[in-house]
Amino acid sequence: MPFIEVTYDATLAESGLQTLAHVLPDIVADAIACPEEPWVGPPQPGDIEIRFRSKGQFDVGELNCVIEVRTKLFGSRVADKHERAEKIRSAVIAVEPSVGQLGVWLILHEGSWAQ
Repeated sequence: MPFIEVTYDATLAESGLQTLAHVLPDIVADAIACPEEPWVGPPQPGDIEIRFRSKGQFDVGELNCVIEVRTKLFGSRVADKHERAEKIRSAVIAVEPSVGQLGVWLILHEGSWAQ
């Protein structure tokens, strides 16, 4: 169950945000798929949660958009976590180049999800 937070500045138009909301579930699910949690098709309700937040006046940073992905820690994900983060970054830029300077932070942690 990945949690995704997208922080963006004023350079990203509403149409770009709509595109991200539409494509991120598949992009992230594909990038984090592993033997312990394989990608088996479109996400079902509760599989992925995405939150969008515009930068506030006191936020600091030069990136136009930052995507944080928090998901369950598995050994197979740890082994290639940088490649997985880069896969998300590359895919997002390919479908929505208006994101500008983009950073992706993939956070792997232990946890449990109940719904």
